[in-house]
Amino acid sequence: MRQSIGALGALCTAALLLTACNGANSTTPPGTGMTCGGPPSVNQLEVIYPIPGTKKAPDNLTTIYVATKGTLPPNNSFDFLLTQSNGTSTFTGPFVTVNASQIPTPHKNPSYANPTYYATSVSGPSGGYIIGPAQAVNLYWNDGGTGCTPHFLVSSFSTQ
Repeated sequence: MRQSIGALGALCTAALLLTACNGANSTTPPGTGMTCGGPPSVNQLEVIYPIPGTKKAPDNLTTIYVATKGTLPPNNSFDFLLTQSNGTSTFTGPFVTVNASQIPTPHKNPSYANPTYYATSVSGPSGGYIIGPAQAVNLYWNDGGTGCTPHFLVSSFSTQ
């Protein structure tokens, strides 16, 4: 009887450890604070490069480009949490204004006239981050100045 209880306890412990390990491989973004919400709706932010849903984004992608209707609020701390199917993630750099001529082709055309274009660095503030080949990538909206938890999926794409 004592051995049966010990075996049952070991089995339960193993099941809990496997459950914990599976949770660590979740594609849910990390964080512990309040949720970040989404981009300011007045700006109608659209990812235009890489094209959302593409399966041919370059695996050495260094910059993500977005379009907004109007400008983002000054002195914001907006960026993306980039998560990969291999379990790695990084925050991108802050959004910086760019000209339309700087955006690689092919790219998505914004759904509104006279957009403002921004770029955000994949290598993030610390630099050196590489997505790599054969990765599914999700971009979550982040307001870095608030300590919130990114959860709003803005775009997804895959690398070659």
